[in-house]
Amino acid sequence: MRWSLPQGLERVLAPVQLEWARIGHAGGRSRVRVALKAELRRLAGIVGSEQAPVVLAERLERRLAAQHGERVREPVGWLLSRGLPQRAECYATACDDQVRMDTGLVCPSCELLIGDRRALRHQVVQAMAAELPRLAPAEARAEVERRLSREVALRAARDAVRRERAVVERARREVVWAQQREELDVAKAELAARACEECGVPEAAGLCPVCSYNRTARAALEEAAQVAAAVMGPVMDLGVVAGRLAAHRVRLEGEVDRVTGRLRREGMPEAAVAWEARNLAEELLRQERARAVDALLESAEAQAEAERVFGIERARRSGELQARAVSEQARRRCAELLLAQRLSQVRAVDRPSASEEVVGWRQRMVELAARPLDEEIRVPQPAAGGCREAVSAA
Repeated sequence: MRWSLPQGLERVLAPVQLEWARIGHAGGRSRVRVALKAELRRLAGIVGSEQAPVVLAERLERRLAAQHGERVREPVGWLLSRGLPQRAECYATACDDQVRMDTGLVCPSCELLIGDRRALRHQVVQAMAAELPRLAPAEARAEVERRLSREVALRAARDAVRRERAVVERARREVVWAQQREELDVAKAELAARACEECGVPEAAGLCPVCSYNRTARAALEEAAQVAAAVMGPVMDLGVVAGRLAAHRVRLEGEVDRVTGRLRREGMPEAAVAWEARNLAEELLRQERARAVDALLESAEAQAEAERVFGIERARRSGELQARAVSEQARRRCAELLLAQRLSQVRAVDRPSASEEVVGWRQRMVELAARPLDEEIRVPQPAAGGCREAVSAA
């Protein structure tokens, strides 16, 4: 029936129900339905699928009201050409008839454009009045319109030139981007074709998974040994530090070797063994760090800092539980600072001397990449009040 609205489009076509009923052929109704659904999909990308039918219905109601009671001669043509299309008066994608579709308020971008046009007209009027003050009102209005038209044409020409230059610049950038993508693809292909630098497996992108896992495991075990050596106390003697590190390396590597040996005897692939070794090494590092922090929590420096912060919090009229919680946080921060200081001492003493053989930058970068990020932290030597300053800063 003509009067029945299409299923799913009742809300949208309600403002123009009479115009829909005037469409007497199925082909016209089909074209309108297709256009309605396409516009709904487009609006859903701007205002959302729930708000799109409301926005489109308001648009049709607004466009029909703009007829001022004049009868629509051809409903299909009117809907396709005047009722459904969005009429953005500015560059905003949500603008429609100077109204924001997402908020329903006046479009601020349109207000800016209107303000610019008014300012331009005002400038033209002021310039004309200064140059030709004795013109009659009719001649003055005509002169203003001529000058305004000329200025608008000049601005349009400048905008066209700017757009053409932008198109050329965009094309140039596209060429550069294409070259960069091609170079990146070539670099990726070359990297993928490189053999493993440790075991020589072909097409391993420079480092196969097994060697990568082993390298990560070695770095984690080395850091765990440094943490274990650091927690035993600050020592600046190279021999003492080397002895501590050697003992802890043997202990930690022995734990990993026992697990990996058992896995190999069980027939697990080497890649899986390396994976488990890496996970175990990282877990040992976490355990050593936790053990070190727990030990340093009982140090005299941490205890003194906790008592100092507790006294400050109690002086602020804080409750005892709250003050105790804050002091415990300060004690942990102090312990972590002590660990970082001692780690820096161990690494400084254990660092190779400058008299050793100088290696190339490629090998140097490989060694630096394998080091933990804490190597980049330069913590000052422990001194009286060091924890207090660090905790206060935190």
